[in-house]
Amino acid sequence: MQYLKKEIRERILAAAVEEFKEQGYADASIRNIANNAEISLGNVYRYFTNKEDLYFAVINPFMENVKNFISDGFAFEEKSMKEISEMLIAFIMQYNDELLIIQKGNTVHYDSFVNYIVEVISSKIKEMVQSVFPEIDSKIENPDFYNAIAEGFLTSFFKILRNGDPKDVLERKAREIITFYFGHMKDRFRHFDLD
Repeated sequence: MQYLKKEIRERILAAAVEEFKEQGYADASIRNIANNAEISLGNVYRYFTNKEDLYFAVINPFMENVKNFISDGFAFEEKSMKEISEMLIAFIMQYNDELLIIQKGNTVHYDSFVNYIVEVISSKIKEMVQSVFPEIDSKIENPDFYNAIAEGFLTSFFKILRNGDPKDVLERKAREIITFYFGHMKDRFRHFDLD
């Protein structure tokens, strides 16, 4: 019985990150991944059942980190806009490859990721808005209000990532989007009245 080696698995995953980032899920090649990892094609299949298994091995840890970041770190209480912006920027810089991979992934993977993120961001926005404007839900009739804000934010964010800008430009653009969506949130509903 042969034992799987962590070092070989890590080489496969590193090569897969580059392949999925450059080619997207549909056009990624297990053969290219094997060549770039400098192992045989058959050896890749000893570690991963198929391309989808390898894809999820790349993005699942990222998804778990997204979940933890959003639930633990994406809180606005007692944080300045600058602090929130810097947290998000640091997260984006750390996981830029994974975000690009998911963007270029197949529609099913991308849609499930976006739906998950929208749901989590939407609930955080709702918590934040309700904390400063408790009667908001009696004023808004649109059941998709929070989801629409979260979707707009995420769409804007992904548009920035697709440009492939240098790090400093990416950071600046991300700060602008974050400030637009979340800056002065407490003031936005002060004069809210649709009646």
